[in-house]
This record gives sequence, C-alpha cells and structure tokens, in this order.
Amino acid sequence: MPATISRADYAAMFGPTKGDKVRLADTDLVIEVERDLTAEAVGQAAGGNAPVYGEEVKFGGGKVIRDGMGQSQATRADGAMDTVITNALIVDATGIYKADVGLKDGRIARIGKAGNPDHPAGRRHHRGPGDRGHRGRGQDPDRRGL
Repeated sequence: MPATISRADYAAMFGPTKGDKVRLADTDLVIEVERDLTAEAVGQAAGGNAPVYGEEVKFGGGKVIRDGMGQSQATRADGAMDTVITNALIVDATGIYKADVGLKDGRIARIGKAGNPDHPAGRRHHRGPGDRGHRGRGQDPDRRGL
C-alpha cells in the first residue's frame, strides 16, 4: 500500500515539485515549478505518463545513494558523472523544473533523473562510486555552476 505525505513534508525532504510555489531569496518574486523531471522519468519507465513519486535519490546514512541501490558500480569511463546535484530547482528559459543535475568535466552533462541504471526506475544518468553528491534542495545550479 503506498504511503502518502503532505506537500510540505515532501518539499522538506526532496525539494519542491510540480505545482509548488517558491519565493526567490529575499525578493517578492514567486515562481511555480512547472515540471518534476525526477518523477516524470520514473512514471515513463513504469510505462505511463503520470509522475511517480518515491524513487528520489537521497544521500546520507542509510539513504538510497549507496552501493547497489541508487549508486551504480559504473566508473567514469562507463558514463558515471563526476558530480550529481540531487533534487535541484532549475530556472531556465525552457521552464522551471526540478531535476537531478549531472556534472562531468566541470560542465552540466545531463539534466533529468540520476541513480543506478541497473534499477529500471527511469535513471537517465549514472551515479557511480567515484562521483560526489550534492543536495540541490535550496540551491540554484545554473550553467556557471554552484
């Protein structure tokens, strides 16, 4: 049976998702998240079009980013990123969305769903044992970096 949590609790754990509104720093500007690429990727991998929540990558003691779960054994040569920023809020000319950001050679290489490609939950870029993880919640990665 699926568990449910409030939007506020979800945002506190994984950052805002589609439909959530976020105030930008100390301004009066408020933006609304238009898409959640992390949830959309899982829904598409499951054969549907609806977003599926609950497969977010998260690191820390006992979280899913560890060997054999959210982290693959792939090396950098196999396609693993150097750094992954999880659950980032991206404000771009193409829209406002939440996604995992993969960095390679100091540049943004992929935007979408990070994790272990050996698990079929819509992973679009490898999270390997040699890359560094960063929480994107509350950050604004852009093309210049963090």
